[in-house]
Amino acid sequence: MQDWIHPHFDYRPERPLFLCVLSNTDTGKIPGLSAAGASPDLTDYTPSADAELVELHKIVTIPEVPASPEGATTPAVVTKAALSLSGIPSLFVTSGLRRKPAVPYVDMSGSAGSDIRFAPAVPDASEIMDRAALLGKKLAAFSDCIFIGESIAGGTTTAMAVMQALGRDGRVSSSLLNHPMAKKQEIVDLAMERCGASFGSMRAEPLRALRELGDPMMPCVLGLLKGLSGTKAVLAGGTQMAAVLCAADALGLSGDVSIATTRYIVEDRNASFVETVEELGRKWYMADPGLERSRIPALSCYARGSAKEGVGAGGAVLAASLRGVTQQEIVEGSDNVLTTVELPKPGRA
Repeated sequence: MQDWIHPHFDYRPERPLFLCVLSNTDTGKIPGLSAAGASPDLTDYTPSADAELVELHKIVTIPEVPASPEGATTPAVVTKAALSLSGIPSLFVTSGLRRKPAVPYVDMSGSAGSDIRFAPAVPDASEIMDRAALLGKKLAAFSDCIFIGESIAGGTTTAMAVMQALGRDGRVSSSLLNHPMAKKQEIVDLAMERCGASFGSMRAEPLRALRELGDPMMPCVLGLLKGLSGTKAVLAGGTQMAAVLCAADALGLSGDVSIATTRYIVEDRNASFVETVEELGRKWYMADPGLERSRIPALSCYARGSAKEGVGAGGAVLAASLRGVTQQEIVEGSDNVLTTVELPKPGRA
């Protein structure tokens, strides 16, 4: 399939790096909001399990592969396949993560994000951003193109809140087939009422928007972008990363920053990924993992709108394509990862 990556990515990095930020927010524990975990209580563990799957090809934190209530497996499976096939190295960064993964990681410290309805989301957003900027400067010496993904349950709701506070009417996507948009808007409205905000009222105060309405992933990625200023960066994700771009624009962060996601996000009629990114004047890329050809229902359901994106899957597939990996190899590799991943033995999780 000739157009499985669109548009053409006209740079061939010599030293690519895949980086993924792992975070928690209590907003993600609101029932019916996120599919990043079979139940709200498991969302604290999902990011660590995702990292373990990608880095180790086994899971230590929980006794099963993370999956949605609808049965879609974690997009970390696709990310793992893409990185293994391409040989691109990965690095994990924790920011406000409760359960640390059983893999090497760089810790930005900070607490998990609060439920935005009841308390400021990330009081230490500025400090997280400063620490991440230092890391970004260091990484710029090792890589000429860094793909930055995320794993945080509930992140589309905090993304929606931040975008609206910044005056962006971006419609976010959902990992669920039946998008709970009305529920998300209700949560955003309550959060804005709590902190005295309204649509666009924090346009000139982006850090305040992060502190009150965001999650710990956002200031971490923004800090990384600040530190990477002279290095090509590709945000690997959907509408959550589009919200990061909105905040970067409000903060005046420049640099060679684009965004890559899966076909499933671009084609999501409930979301405004393309419109939001193009309004910001940034380049976007679509990678089609071809999962409708998967022989495993937990993966083929992506093509029908489940899960869609996460753990940098779209960016990882794009990066792999730059090293000659084909779409069919992504499909077969994803199937292989899911059927061979090692799980904890009973009683040892």
